[in-house]
Amino acid sequence: MITTQPMNTLLKKWQDAKLITALDRHFALELAEIEHIDAADECYPLFLLICTLLSQQLSNQHSCLVWNNIVLDNPMAEDIGTHPFAIATASSCQIQQSHTELITQISAFNAIGQPGDNTPMIIELDRLYLNKYYFFETQVAQKLLQLTQVNVNADNPLLPGFLDDLFPQEPHHHGQFDWQKIATATALTKALAVITGGPGTGKTTTVTKLLLLLLTQQNMTIRLVAPTGKAAARLSESIKASKNRLRQSLNDNCQPQALLTALEAIPEEAATLHRLLGVIPHSHHFRHNKDNPLRLDLLVIDEASMVDLPMMYKLLSALPTHARLILLGDQDQLASVEAGAVLADICQGLQVARPIENQIDSSSWRMRYSPEQAKHIQRLTQQDVSQFIDNKSLFGDSLCMLMHSHRFKGDAGIGQLANAVNSTDIAKIRQVWRHGYNELNWFEHQINTHQENSGKQQLLALSVSAYQPYLQMIQFNQGVFANNLPNAAIYGAEQIIEQYNQYRMLCAMRASEYGVEGMNLAITDSLRQAKLIDSKQEFYLGRPIIIQNNDYNLGLFNGDIGLILQDQHNPKRLMAHFIQADGSLLKVLPARLPKHDTCFAMTVHKSQGSEFDQVSFVLPPRPSIAQWQLLTKELLYTAITRAKNHFYCLGSAAVFERCAKQITLRSSGLAMRLWDGDTKA
Repeated sequence: MITTQPMNTLLKKWQDAKLITALDRHFALELAEIEHIDAADECYPLFLLICTLLSQQLSNQHSCLVWNNIVLDNPMAEDIGTHPFAIATASSCQIQQSHTELITQISAFNAIGQPGDNTPMIIELDRLYLNKYYFFETQVAQKLLQLTQVNVNADNPLLPGFLDDLFPQEPHHHGQFDWQKIATATALTKALAVITGGPGTGKTTTVTKLLLLLLTQQNMTIRLVAPTGKAAARLSESIKASKNRLRQSLNDNCQPQALLTALEAIPEEAATLHRLLGVIPHSHHFRHNKDNPLRLDLLVIDEASMVDLPMMYKLLSALPTHARLILLGDQDQLASVEAGAVLADICQGLQVARPIENQIDSSSWRMRYSPEQAKHIQRLTQQDVSQFIDNKSLFGDSLCMLMHSHRFKGDAGIGQLANAVNSTDIAKIRQVWRHGYNELNWFEHQINTHQENSGKQQLLALSVSAYQPYLQMIQFNQGVFANNLPNAAIYGAEQIIEQYNQYRMLCAMRASEYGVEGMNLAITDSLRQAKLIDSKQEFYLGRPIIIQNNDYNLGLFNGDIGLILQDQHNPKRLMAHFIQADGSLLKVLPARLPKHDTCFAMTVHKSQGSEFDQVSFVLPPRPSIAQWQLLTKELLYTAITRAKNHFYCLGSAAVFERCAKQITLRSSGLAMRLWDGDTKA
């Protein structure tokens, strides 16, 4: 290996250049010290480099380091002349060995072992893992494969008729697959069911009908969960709405009493993953684990794309041996904030790449069923899925992807834009924006010589207009309280919060003028100038709050959003008001709040599990190298699909299109373990 400077010096240089974190550097140095590898040793630079690269991968949410992804002549991906502002013409570190020789050399380190070894790092399948992440990945794969191998008896002769009642054939869909019906049949036959699809494809409607059918077969203890409080609240709302629609439909069509009885038994309240597992204060462990499993027969996890690898391990470990598991989510959304992309890995075996001219990447999805599962599905649904028979892997028997969106009509601008971005179809993206859809609005960055951005000012004016209704409701209440009108009607906290949630500004990153911090300041200033808020004090009336740290005593969790409002029972006192997952109102004294920020604008990551009537999305005009790492197709797709009726974007065409081309590929061995029958889990 060739280096231009001592490796210790290079590590500090890379940290200063933000190529690695302080944690990455100290991990490598500490591990070298623990393993008694001296700076004078010939192998010292290589050991530090490999440890740093592995830690860097974990910092970037990868669960391992894939050998073939290491660029031998520039392993740290230094900027060496790819654009006019490059600071060097050659990398400061180059590996002279081939990838195969590199594996052989680093395998000699005592700190790197084979599966089963008690070493800090494990090498397998041409991947290097931190030991605990190797354990998480192999355990998750093993438990998912065990679940998919459990076949459930679905021979009740009433089931095909019940399925027909719940999924009547629509005349204009004759000859088309009813994927909701197929997904339900799939889940009836397996202990593991993974139901995925984009916004509005009917995941919650499908799972409600599935739960109804399961409850006609036997009594079950069912728990509904989601990663965040907001996602759990939305799941509860969706289940309640689905039950109401089903109840009306069943009554109108005089369906069997057994279905109505089972419908009432479907639970409506969802909890967060942390609440389900039982938090132990000041500990990473939970009350429920393999030695103290959950008390349930069926676990339904919504927004599964947000579940990281360690959390999925903890959930699967806490499942009772007899329990069934249903995962719901959109595999195309942003992956979890922490390491791993579990749902994407689970679905990877269904992906069929089909390159199309002028597209960087385009992929479609194809079900993979064993002959036996195809027969079960046809018996239950009367739909011939033989074209999807695949003998290579049995894991596909547990999966079904919903293809048709009911939220976005075929000609709706938001749906068209989301689909174009998801398939990285640049020509289609341009066509959608040129079409002039009413629900899509573009604000171009136009920065003059005084550094004033007219596009930004237009978006701020729109944001003031969008937030004005909830702030006027607050001002109305304030007038009632000030004039001591005890019999006057006022707006309830729930109404005000609902109005606030009609609009949200989303940003790609936290820092910078066009990140959450800068846009929150700009919106706050604009609202103050419009005399809608008085922001002189920290906790001013109407301030939206987003929680950054969990506080289990208060029942507040990272990502929870509330408003500073007058306490209706004591109007002189301001309280932070939050809607909890069960729909109840939580009031907290502002001084007791855990770490929090203002939330006129929020990151796209924090918006997952939420949807808003109107969404604006802010792209930076000239992204830095670090910012480009955040600007991906998945981020763009997630931002667009948070909008129900209107999507606004502040940006430039060049940045938007490059963002759509950048695809997130998290390094992992999970998909291989699940889909490759020859790979040991």
